[in-house]
Amino acid sequence: MNITIEFFQSDLIQAIGAGIYEISVQINDDSRVLYIGESVFVLARCASHLYQLNKNPDYFGFDKDTIRDSSITLKFRLLEKVNKNRKTREKELIKENRPLSQSGISDYQKSVEDKISALTSFLNSSLKNE
Repeated sequence: MNITIEFFQSDLIQAIGAGIYEISVQINDDSRVLYIGESVFVLARCASHLYQLNKNPDYFGFDKDTIRDSSITLKFRLLEKVNKNRKTREKELIKENRPLSQSGISDYQKSVEDKISALTSFLNSSLKNE
């Protein structure tokens, strides 16, 4: 895994508690939301996401080539620090932002093939706009 990881650069302390977080992917100056989630312990949940991604790149739609591309940055950031109604707010944010790896039905992820297709399409279109 050679992609660059930005792990709660400006909000690490706030991510210790409950809230809603976003994982985005950036290449060049182009960025898209990859995933939106919620947790009672955001930092631990996102560390778990990183572990899963390292074990299995297609977890967020990467393949053997894109996971090794150091020009790609994966950014983790806290969207909202909330305790109550996190699940409801998470679903609203998913609907608004249409993350690349999520289906838009509740908080479900797309199939592996659809995640890879969505991420690859975004990365390719960003490279064409260079």
